[in-house]
Amino acid sequence: MRKFCVVSVTILGIFFLTACANSNHVDHQAKNQFVTEFYAWVENVEKIKFKSHVGEGAAIGAVDGLLSNARGNSEDMLAGAIIGGLFGGLLTALFEGDTTGYEYQLAAVDGDLVSVIADNKSAEQGQCVSVRVAGDVRIRLEAMGVCDEAAQEYSQF
Repeated sequence: MRKFCVVSVTILGIFFLTACANSNHVDHQAKNQFVTEFYAWVENVEKIKFKSHVGEGAAIGAVDGLLSNARGNSEDMLAGAIIGGLFGGLLTALFEGDTTGYEYQLAAVDGDLVSVIADNKSAEQGQCVSVRVAGDVRIRLEAMGVCDEAAQEYSQF
């Protein structure tokens, strides 16, 4: 019976902790940020590559592997440099993740032209999107009628 209680309390504790980890909440970095939202049509989408630091990570790993085996013979030093370089480059690549991004050229309903860089492809050319800028940028696909209505409302001012 006691084992059942311990397991039950552990499972309930995990459920309570995971209930607090909701992705709809705003990050702490978004505090004291300027927030704006607008509707726009996607004029163009270009695939871009973010800068990668894999080369630097591999070089640091190679130097570390070389120096760690400095008291050994030259074969040990070479093997340490190769393994350290591979390990340093691999860890850097894992921490960086995908280095592919997208640059959107948007025509806002108020007539402004805006460029936005995002890490995922949310829309294609000609589609209507809502854009929320609050420290980070979120692009969400919308129905074409939403942009048309927003443009009409803006033109009435």
